[in-house]
Amino acid sequence: MATKQITSTDIVPKRLADTGVLMFEIEGSSPSSTRWHEAVARTNRIHEAYRKAGKISNDDMLYTLSLFAGEPLKWISRYEWRGFTIMEKAAIGTFWKGVGDAMDIDMSLLPNGGSGRDGWTDGSHWLDELLVWSEDYESQHMLPDVNNHELALATMNYILWPVPKALMPLGYCAFQSLMDDRLTKAMMYDKWLYT
Repeated sequence: MATKQITSTDIVPKRLADTGVLMFEIEGSSPSSTRWHEAVARTNRIHEAYRKAGKISNDDMLYTLSLFAGEPLKWISRYEWRGFTIMEKAAIGTFWKGVGDAMDIDMSLLPNGGSGRDGWTDGSHWLDELLVWSEDYESQHMLPDVNNHELALATMNYILWPVPKALMPLGYCAFQSLMDDRLTKAMMYDKWLYT
């Protein structure tokens, strides 16, 4: 909020585009490729000053990693015609653990130290540990705050800017319907935005 990186209408489009390009390269390139390494290095460079200044904690980084690894898993498992196989889940976990390692994210907070204390098991086991830790992190830190509310409004306003004004209430309600109870409360949406 203090940097305006995610609330300023002048900065948000560039930041979202930059994030999209970096994530496309990280998710779409081979981890052994130059493009993947350059995208991870650029991502690390962007976060470096914030991490050194204590504005982004290791826990924040680990939680964000858990969202990239876990949210697609949750959504696909909930809404698709089939869930993930254990092999697919292991591949997802292995990939995102590799990203976390490349970003120097300390995973020792995970239940088994990120599959480290007793040795590496597999990506599925690591992903399970990450999701257990993430759930606990959310329950402790995803709390109502005016900054959350302002961030949510700024994000929705940006996403919905091309929507005709008459349909904006429907757009806000559609987005809010995707939020679970914890997120709704943390964003201070006790009631529907438009009733």
